[in-house]
Amino acid sequence: MRTFQSEHGPVALIQQPPAPVFQRVAQQMGGARTVFMAHRSRLADRLMAMLQGFEHLQVLFLKPKTDGEVFAVGRLETSSVVIHDPSVSKFHALLRWSAADSSCYVRDADSMNGTFVNAIALGEQEQQLVDGDGLAFGDAQFLYVRTDTLHAHLAMAAPAHR
Repeated sequence: MRTFQSEHGPVALIQQPPAPVFQRVAQQMGGARTVFMAHRSRLADRLMAMLQGFEHLQVLFLKPKTDGEVFAVGRLETSSVVIHDPSVSKFHALLRWSAADSSCYVRDADSMNGTFVNAIALGEQEQQLVDGDGLAFGDAQFLYVRTDTLHAHLAMAAPAHR
């Protein structure tokens, strides 16, 4: 487990890959205007559906090198966390690592469609993320997990070798 965490970092964002057509549209948009998100009231339902298909998810590991390191989240290729979704702003949000409590904090960057934790809009405040939180940037939804939790789930899912 310790090797897994040292290789991949302390936390990860897990996402159901976007449909290829949406990914192509977002990549073609590049610096174009952000589109409105589908519908905010469906965020919680979509997070639950994502968790039921765990084997088809993408994992993005965050590997902070220093306390207070900030990861820019957005559609631009220069972002630390690039999200190819047309509802995500070019510069959408910030994730900040805190070594003191081994956690990330999220803040919306005045995006068009907002940033949500467990389907609740952040507004202007920064919020600490906890293991298992649902995190959405516009329509792009993620599950925030600690790598030790991810490792435990992967170990349980792996077939026993004898």
